[in-house]
Amino acid sequence: MSRSFYDLAFGVPPGGATKDTHYVRGSLEEVQRDLAAELAEEINLYLLCWYGARLTLDVYQQGKQTDSIDLHPFLTISITGYPDITFTGPEEPVGYDFEADEEAEDETTPLSHRMFAGDLGDAVKATVHWDRIEVPSLSGEVAREGDVVALHPIPGRSEHAKYGRQDFEE
Repeated sequence: MSRSFYDLAFGVPPGGATKDTHYVRGSLEEVQRDLAAELAEEINLYLLCWYGARLTLDVYQQGKQTDSIDLHPFLTISITGYPDITFTGPEEPVGYDFEADEEAEDETTPLSHRMFAGDLGDAVKATVHWDRIEVPSLSGEVAREGDVVALHPIPGRSEHAKYGRQDFEE
């Protein structure tokens, strides 16, 4: 279909961890809710910090990808007792040395392990600074519930996604 839509893409290439989740949405408000839900899961923060997960908002106007916004620079992870973690891009966290976690004697105490295990609870908060992101408005006919759209091809997965959440790893 040649509709306009947003594709919130969150993924890690196959390897030690794998994730390939997309949210096809017709409004920025829906995207914001979807990303907030993803970032509420500590395992996803771990994937961003440790595996350098891809986190982009792709904009499609009338079926053609016109923009791809890397969301990393607009994300802040705040954890009680630690400096804020920000990103200059994928695989580029700033504020905590995750590589030093590999050298820790007790594997259960490093921050990366605590994220992976989901031990941080209320001590962690992820904030996306939407007010700093220039997201183009959608034009023309906008995708809605029940629609199937074509995504920019990525090797190894289908080009088509349904409106809403699509997990290409399931």
